[in-house]
Amino acid sequence: MKKILSLVLALAMLMTLTSAMATSVDEVGGMPANWWVDANLQPSQEFYVDGGMTVTMLGIHYNQYPTTFDGGYYLPSVEAKTGVHFDIDWRTSDGYATVVSTVLAGGTDKLPDVIQPGAYGIAALAEEGAIIPLDDYLDLIPNVVAAVGEDRMSSWRSADGHIYAIPTIVNVPGSQSMTYRKDWALKLKEMGVIDFETPTTWEQWKAFWYGVRDNDVNGNGDTTDEIPLVMEMGESGERALHALLNAFGIKASNDAQFCVLDDGTYTMVYDHPNYRSFLTEAQKLYADGIIDPEFATRKQADMYNTMSANLCASCFTWAQMSQTHTEELWSTGVEDALYECCAPITGPEGESWLQERQAVTNLNCITAKAEAEGKVENLMKFYNWQFSEEGINLYNYGIEGLTYTVVDGQPTMNTEIVKNGFTDYRTIGMEFEPFGGMWQTSAFMQCLFAGETLENLNAAYQSFWNGLNDEGVNAGHYYAMPPTLETSAYNEYRGELIIGSSGVCALRDQCVAGQVSVDDFFAKYEELKSRGLDEVIEEGNEAYQKIK
Repeated sequence: MKKILSLVLALAMLMTLTSAMATSVDEVGGMPANWWVDANLQPSQEFYVDGGMTVTMLGIHYNQYPTTFDGGYYLPSVEAKTGVHFDIDWRTSDGYATVVSTVLAGGTDKLPDVIQPGAYGIAALAEEGAIIPLDDYLDLIPNVVAAVGEDRMSSWRSADGHIYAIPTIVNVPGSQSMTYRKDWALKLKEMGVIDFETPTTWEQWKAFWYGVRDNDVNGNGDTTDEIPLVMEMGESGERALHALLNAFGIKASNDAQFCVLDDGTYTMVYDHPNYRSFLTEAQKLYADGIIDPEFATRKQADMYNTMSANLCASCFTWAQMSQTHTEELWSTGVEDALYECCAPITGPEGESWLQERQAVTNLNCITAKAEAEGKVENLMKFYNWQFSEEGINLYNYGIEGLTYTVVDGQPTMNTEIVKNGFTDYRTIGMEFEPFGGMWQTSAFMQCLFAGETLENLNAAYQSFWNGLNDEGVNAGHYYAMPPTLETSAYNEYRGELIIGSSGVCALRDQCVAGQVSVDDFFAKYEELKSRGLDEVIEEGNEAYQKIK
């Protein structure tokens, strides 16, 4: 009966949530359903709202975290400890900006207390008067201020210099990695096509890609179905090709649209002195059948499909996907398969970079409605508690005595919870990322090792470790991403001149596909600058110089 009920609930959730989002199950990580109910949690001595407080919230849900208030331990435990009950309207990222617009149209009194900006943007919310600056309340959140740190304040501030959001913080630089089919490289080496196992230079990468193109390395009798370099477009097409961009020394923002030149100037990547070389080489690789023919339209989920379908030779993705899709191929009988995480592509001039994980992400904004109802002070004190040792332990490790014990002063999670890496950990609701918080490196590594030592992990898991660990294959290649600054000009022109059908991203894609020459690309780019991109660049540089 419980399983039938869970299925019904899951189907109902699909009206607003994707099928990848988890619902509560009978047992995960050795923990029975609703295991936290009898935990007898006591109110926090640091912060507790007598009589309770309900906080309404609009946010974006993703991955396999619980979706409802009783779908995991975290939010019920938060209420038991602080007296704060969160009533959250979870949405997906698709169409989220439209959701926010609809909410704003209802007026200030219809706003939730907390709102995540998503694609709508913090600057736009601030301009609407929907959210409040937090600068005058920083004295209430010393734990958050300390967690951000002096060196990362520019990542916390918006383009106008104000702070508008409680951040989520992940102090682990690794997240994504270049990965390639090690077994295919070995096969090509045995065939005499290449003389290496792992490509480390531009010429070796090209030799591997062309070798895949010209040989039936997946052994299915079709020499045309393998894709040497699979790409994904990102949410709006902006990030397409960014893995190659890094190989040309262009250290781009998260959306791959902005960079900082050697003289400290903040501008668009298209003005970088290496962009012409990048575009010229990318155009040739596409013409030669190396770059994914669907690079401009392929979503992340479809990239995963090429990996598990035994078609992808190399791609840039979350390091965990190297393990996931290796093991999927093993399960289908491709016993020698191995997606091995490796250092980022090295370009023609020896450049080899990748974006480090965005450590400070501006996530939860407090609305004008919450301010009008006098909730701001308690909300700020709640977030300060969330970033306290007590709040951090609850967020990362769960409940002492049930999910973890303290060993030599360090919270150590039960083996059952981490034996499947991050899978059960997230399904239980630990490190509830959609809600935001501060990820501890120790919790991260406990999940990464799945309760084992490195030597005992299988080849797929060792690949994941190498792609993610500070001492792995990407060590020394990380760079801190410059911010994408949501200035007035950026908000005005992004839709038309950056991601629009006649914007610079579409123009870039046409050039790579050979529909526009490289010279014509730059000529048309200058036209776009005269129509408003110059304003985006000028305002962005002014804001960057102010906040850096």
